[in-house]
Amino acid sequence: MDVFVARQPVFTSDKKLFGYELLFRLSLDNVFPNIDGSAATSGVLANTFFSFGLNDVLSGKPGLINFTRDLLLKQTPLLFPKEHIIIEVLEDIEPEPEIIDALKSFKSKGFRIALDDFVYDHKFSEMIQLCDIIKFDIMATPLDTLAPVLKSIEDELRHITLLCEKVETHQEFEQAKAMGFNLFQGYFFSKPEVISKKGLAANQMTSLKLLNEVSKQDPALNVIEKMIKNDVAISFKLLTFINSAYFKRPTAIDTIKDAITFLGLQELKKFINVVVISGINPDKPNELIRFSLIKARMCEQCAHVLRTRFTPEELFTVALFSTMDAILDMPMKEILEKISLSEKIKGALLGKNRIFNQLNDLITSFEQGQWDHTRFRADKDSKLIQKLPAFYMDALKMADAFLNPP
Repeated sequence: MDVFVARQPVFTSDKKLFGYELLFRLSLDNVFPNIDGSAATSGVLANTFFSFGLNDVLSGKPGLINFTRDLLLKQTPLLFPKEHIIIEVLEDIEPEPEIIDALKSFKSKGFRIALDDFVYDHKFSEMIQLCDIIKFDIMATPLDTLAPVLKSIEDELRHITLLCEKVETHQEFEQAKAMGFNLFQGYFFSKPEVISKKGLAANQMTSLKLLNEVSKQDPALNVIEKMIKNDVAISFKLLTFINSAYFKRPTAIDTIKDAITFLGLQELKKFINVVVISGINPDKPNELIRFSLIKARMCEQCAHVLRTRFTPEELFTVALFSTMDAILDMPMKEILEKISLSEKIKGALLGKNRIFNQLNDLITSFEQGQWDHTRFRADKDSKLIQKLPAFYMDALKMADAFLNPP
């Protein structure tokens, strides 16, 4: 059975990762909320999730999962561990007695409940009392129109965590935070907060020097080894990564030299690119780095299926660096003046390569669960589209091996 799954991050007010909303389809023809009751039996749904590993997708964080009316009445949420999921009640579900009884049952067993895409009506008062989180879609109900509504029902919401969904800009993030929202969902983190002429800090310049060294036509491994040894943080990350479960090594690697030898030049370049980018601005949410790494790994894998002017390693680099403007809050053009990348890679990072633009758009749409993308509909049976779920799962595991070492 083909399984398409994606996750969307949910952040706290200080931009720390709270959890993920999980989105999935059984195929590109089958949207989860519209699966009929006979097809979406509790067993099929549970087996689907367990087949790709709930923990692999959630990385130890709670997952918000949409449940239809039928699935709630069939007690489907009880098949999942209450510690790992938050039950999302879809916006079209009415507060009928059977639903209220089901929610009371879930609540009594320790499950958390969220109301999805909520629009206030007095009839939902009992559901509000049972829920822990209320999600407001600010594209459907803009923040300016929400403020008086929240004020009028503030007594009902005292025990509720408010989640602001589809936050696309830092201005929206700050406005929602000021209004009392505690959780935030959207891709505001993947855009620069402020485009300015500010310079790079000393530690950022040091990191870019390491990037320059590995980007040379013929990088000297002995020089790279020395630079890594002189940086305790990078040395630790290299040995932790090389000994992670992702590589499934029977014996541990204990020295920087052996780690470099095991990885090889191309994989070492990727590692250094990732470690430098992940540490170059500690004020940025870790999910931005994870987002970049997942996209980079998927682009690399797609290169084995597509014919492009780029090698798999080059596509990895382009995709990884594609969010550098958001990480450093600087225009991409200024950043590229400080890094010795090839003109081909620089051109792609500046949006001048049509093939990379299309691939980047496709992978971003997949990662965000936007499966109504034109390419998915047009080429749903192509080899590339069919391989994307496996590519995505592998990319999640690689990102977790690097960002969440044991």
